[in-house]
Amino acid sequence: MQLTAFPVRLYLLCMIKLRLIPVQPRRRPQLILFSLSVSDFVTVFEIARGSNGVFAEEVFRLLVGIAALIGGATALIFQWKNGGLKSWFGPIFVIAWGLFWLHLHNFPYVFGHINKLVKAYRDGQYQVVEGPVQMLYEQPATGHTKGDIITVNGKQFEVNYFYLTPAYRNTLAHGGVLGGGVYARLYYYDGEILRVDIRK
Repeated sequence: MQLTAFPVRLYLLCMIKLRLIPVQPRRRPQLILFSLSVSDFVTVFEIARGSNGVFAEEVFRLLVGIAALIGGATALIFQWKNGGLKSWFGPIFVIAWGLFWLHLHNFPYVFGHINKLVKAYRDGQYQVVEGPVQMLYEQPATGHTKGDIITVNGKQFEVNYFYLTPAYRNTLAHGGVLGGGVYARLYYYDGEILRVDIRK
């Protein structure tokens, strides 16, 4: 095996010496200096499609409405084939309820809202504000009122735990971190907080 490899090596060396095969010069290793800077901030919330379980909840509700429509239509067809006009009320009620359910939840708006916020964060279409948090109003754990009202460096936000959004919504009463005196960096879009960094 080594004897057959020798003529090939000799041929390649001759071609390199005659400059028929270009050879890149060896580079000297360079010392690369860099410094690792540890961030003073910790990310405690970052928006994603599944944030706060909103996307999964809406898909489940959508499937409930579709199942009611399919079930009601199937029962209606079955009753029509069997000629039972008296028992049409149940299937028609289920179809009407399914349509009302789908209309009530306004799925195009909710899914559009989720996509808009996630896309804004992914594409960097947000604004950033940083500073100490000032608490103007705290929402009680039971709700029935407006959310936590906070300001950061003059920018006011409402954090409402009962608002259906993938953005940050954890009030202080529900384990939120944006309390008075906390130094925070907020990434926001259209008044909704997409990411929360707090100083360690």
